[in-house]
Amino acid sequence: MIDRNWDVVDLDPLTWRNLGRFIEPGQYIRVAQPGEHGLFVLHDDGHILRVVDTNVGIRHDLGITDASDPQTLAAELHARNEWQRIHVINKQHLALVARQAQSIEHREMTLDQYYRLVGDLLWSSQTGYVSIPPYPGHWNGWTYDVITQFIGYLPETTSVALGVFDDETVAIGLIAALNDGRITRVTTFEALDLQAQPTLSSDFLYELGHALEQDFASPSAMLICSQSVFEEWIEATAKTAVIERAVTEKQAFLKLP
Repeated sequence: MIDRNWDVVDLDPLTWRNLGRFIEPGQYIRVAQPGEHGLFVLHDDGHILRVVDTNVGIRHDLGITDASDPQTLAAELHARNEWQRIHVINKQHLALVARQAQSIEHREMTLDQYYRLVGDLLWSSQTGYVSIPPYPGHWNGWTYDVITQFIGYLPETTSVALGVFDDETVAIGLIAALNDGRITRVTTFEALDLQAQPTLSSDFLYELGHALEQDFASPSAMLICSQSVFEEWIEATAKTAVIERAVTEKQAFLKLP
């Protein structure tokens, strides 16, 4: 839950670079995956406008002449086993989504609420955007509802932190201050008056919590872990099991409410 007036301060270049891949909102909305061989069929209420193969470009040789039944068309194309995913998209649906997103009053929304709204509009029609395989409704197992539920467990005023270590180097040292359930400030470990060099250890987790309490607000959730654990955690289905195993192996140290 990111406040519309949030502050981003003292974000060191290494943390910023390693977080960059998570900042592009479109990846949480779109269904196409990086490197995936897909076929995109763009139409205007059934009238074919363009057919694009992600490997070879525009296709005129597929015999696609009508998209008035986009579900059936997508299923037939997918059955050819030539592409990993079929997209049949109505231009009119995209135009409607754009108009609705621009007309909705969103001054009181958090940034993530607005992006979620755009995603809901995009996938609200059974025929406007047809994908086979379908849009999964999550990103690597992460869902908006899970994250908001987690934030709901935290105190109204608190701080949270994530530390990721690549050997002895802090690859990500992220801090977020929350007020009334909204992230209002984002910064890094460099903003703290740390008395000890950051390390992947229980001692540093304690030091981190003390520094957060002094400089921001009493921390309610902190995770420090190795780079390999972080990557596995991001992508795994059983995310809790990944962290529990890493804690046992002292590849992660955790504080929760």
